[in-house]
Amino acid sequence: MATRLFEGKEHASGYLKYRFSPPEKLQEVIFAYLDNKKVSSFQLAVDVGCGSGQSTLWMAKRFGKVVGTDISEAQIEEAKQAGHPANVSYLVSPAENLPFEDNSVDFIMAFAAVHWFDIPRFMKEVERVLKPSGCVALSTNCLDMQVQYKDCTKKLTEIFNEVC
Repeated sequence: MATRLFEGKEHASGYLKYRFSPPEKLQEVIFAYLDNKKVSSFQLAVDVGCGSGQSTLWMAKRFGKVVGTDISEAQIEEAKQAGHPANVSYLVSPAENLPFEDNSVDFIMAFAAVHWFDIPRFMKEVERVLKPSGCVALSTNCLDMQVQYKDCTKKLTEIFNEVC
């Protein structure tokens, strides 16, 4: 389902102005889960489909390095021009072809973007770059979300439907 609707500079500028960050409660739930899971390191977090970077910034306080990726060059330029901590950077990249080494990422998040991805290809890429002890958090505004991943498709779909 990968599409490129957010390419224009005007749209990216509006996105920076009006897109919201993950709600504080969601941030708390994610960090509590990571703490409870006792993730071995908080070195590298990746925000896939970061748009203009709002969802990327809140991870900076917990990870040594945070990289926001988006397929839209205009969105990434907006993110780069906005203020951000020194441990945050942005790259143009499709969700299905992330520029990270195998088993190198501690945490992957896609906040309100995963519904735009080619989900089977994205999940293969997540599996490739995520460390064995890593974690992935997906959030969407879609009411009819289905994440296809190995034999977990039914359970993942139930989880999305439960929280909608």
